[in-house]
Amino acid sequence: MKNFRMVRLSSEVLIKGILAAGLFVIISQSLLMVTFRLIEFPSELFTTGFGEYNFNAFPLWIVWLYVIMASLVAGICEETGYRGYGQVPLEKRYNPFMANILVSTVFILIHLTQAWALSLLFQGFVLSMFLGYLAYKTNSLIPSIIGHTIMDIFNFSYWWSDIAGKFEYRPISESGIDLHFILWLLILIISLVLFLGIVRSLKLSNTQKN
Repeated sequence: MKNFRMVRLSSEVLIKGILAAGLFVIISQSLLMVTFRLIEFPSELFTTGFGEYNFNAFPLWIVWLYVIMASLVAGICEETGYRGYGQVPLEKRYNPFMANILVSTVFILIHLTQAWALSLLFQGFVLSMFLGYLAYKTNSLIPSIIGHTIMDIFNFSYWWSDIAGKFEYRPISESGIDLHFILWLLILIISLVLFLGIVRSLKLSNTQKN
C-alpha cells in the first residue's frame, strides 16, 4: 500500500491539499481559456469521442450522472496509476522531480490517442506535473484525485461537450485583447501563484525524507 501513499492526513495537510486541488481546477480551466484565446479552439477535435454520444436522447440528470461517474473513474484510476504506483517507485529510484517528469511524459504519450492531444501537449504536461507535485508534497493521492475529478467534470461538460455551455470566443488576433481574455489571464496567474505557495508550504513527512 506504500505506492498508494497515505490515506490519513493531518488537518493542515488535508485543508491545504483540498485548497490546492481547488486551485488546480481553476488553473486548468483558466489555462484552457487563455490557450483558446491565443489559438483557435478546434471544437471538432474535442467533440470526437466523448462528444459523439447523443446526450439529447437522455434526461439531463442522467447525462450529468454519466459525466460525474466518468470523471470519478478517470480521477481515481489515473491518479492511483500515475501519481501512485507509477511515481512513488521512481521517486525512490531517482528523485521526486525526475519521477514527476517521467510520469508526466508517459501521461502525455498515452493521451496522444485522443484527437485533441496535439493541441494541448504543453498544457497537459504542465498540469500533470502539478498533480505529481501535489501528490508528492501531501504524500497522498486524495488531493490529486479531487483536483483531477473536478477538472474532468468541467472538461467533459464544457470542452468535450456543450452540456454546461459552449466556448464561442475568437482568438485575440481576430477580436483584439478584451475583458474576457484579461480576466482569465489574471485568474490563471493568481491561482498559479497561490497553488505553488500553498503546496510549497507543506512539510515533507519522515516517510518521504527517508
